[in-house]
Parts: sequence; C-alpha cells; structure tokens
Amino acid sequence: MDAIQAIHNRQGVLAYRPDPVPRELVEIVLRAGCAAPSPANTQPWEWIAVNDPELVPVLAGRLIHTQEVGVFGTLLDTPSEFTQNLMALYQDLDQAPWWIVLSRHRRAQLAPPELSSLIRDWELCALGAALGSLMTAAASLGLGTRWFGNPMLDPEPIKELLNIPEELEIIAASPLGYHQQPGKERPEQSLETHHGFSRGDKPALAALLQGRLPWEAVTHFNTYRQS
Repeated sequence: MDAIQAIHNRQGVLAYRPDPVPRELVEIVLRAGCAAPSPANTQPWEWIAVNDPELVPVLAGRLIHTQEVGVFGTLLDTPSEFTQNLMALYQDLDQAPWWIVLSRHRRAQLAPPELSSLIRDWELCALGAALGSLMTAAASLGLGTRWFGNPMLDPEPIKELLNIPEELEIIAASPLGYHQQPGKERPEQSLETHHGFSRGDKPALAALLQGRLPWEAVTHFNTYRQS
C-alpha cells in the first residue's frame, strides 16, 4: 500500500486479534515515527514499545479506565448509560499484542524561560506528526492503531508502570496489532456537527465520533473563505 492509500485507509481500531506482530514490523513503524519533522531538529520524541504479556493488560486497563472516567465522565460529561455503551467497544482492546507510548523529552534549551511554552507547542506539533507517521506506516503494513490522548489526564500510573523518568511528559499511546475485522468507510459529516457540539449531549457526541469533514470545507486557497 502506498503512502496516500495508507493515510486515507487509517482508522482508529479498538478490536484486535491477539496474533503476534513481529518485532521487525514494530521497528519499521517506530523508524517512520522518528522520520517526522521537528522545530530546529529537536526530535523531542521518546517511544516505549510494550509487548510484555504482564504489562500489556495493565497498561490497556489503565487507559480504558482513564477513557471512561477522565474522558467520557469528566471531559465530555457523557450520560452514564451512553458511556457504558461506548465502553463496550473497548472490551477487546487488551488483545492488542503491542502498545506504543509516546513521550516528550525536552533536550535542547531553545528559548528563554518566558518563551518555553511556545517551544512546547512547537514540539507538540512535532509529536503529533511523529505519531501520524507511525500510524500511516502501520496502516501500510496492514496493522491497526488508535490514538489515545488520555494519558495526559493521568500520567503518573503509566510512568510508574513503565519506569518512565519524571522529566518526560507522556503525550499519547496507541495499541498496535491486527484488526479483528476490516474498517468501515467513514461517512462525511458537516461543520455543524462540530460547531453545535455540547458537553453531555448524547446525540451530539454520537455524531461527533463518526465521519470526516469534507476537505473542501476546511481548505482555503489564497485567502480565508468565510463559511
């Protein structure tokens, strides 16, 4: 699969087969992540690839718990019944044979303290590009991934579990493995789905969680086009 196909075919996968993924394939996707651009070539990424059979279910369980309590329960204020329906989708997540944890490591001191937040913003963009490259490479190899940003809500248990140094900032995590079933084509969604979102609104959240915005609605040539 070429890069363009892989970008368009990539989807967030929640259901995995327990089939092992060879380490050489994992190294290919990690190298793709390390090929991402970064400001002043700071390369702020640190990857931890986890396949220890004792660590994987604990890590998956921690992330599932944070998704339920931190994301759906607190951040999005999702009604409890709907939250339970959503969490049923996560029941096979611990079948993924690998997990990739991405952290920010501030190595180079590029700016004075009063501008350090700007450098962090730049490096977060770089880390997003790195994880995007990793996910594209995984899709090209027939592997599934799923972006979890929730470690930023409660990083300490994961740091303790994986012996991650305090100075590292956990940014995201993703399972890595073979899909249980092929992905479905995502429908197109309207801008109103995003503009009209309200916390705690079940229909609004259901609409937000599926589909893609048409590229014409978010792309401008030469000047910004008011919608």
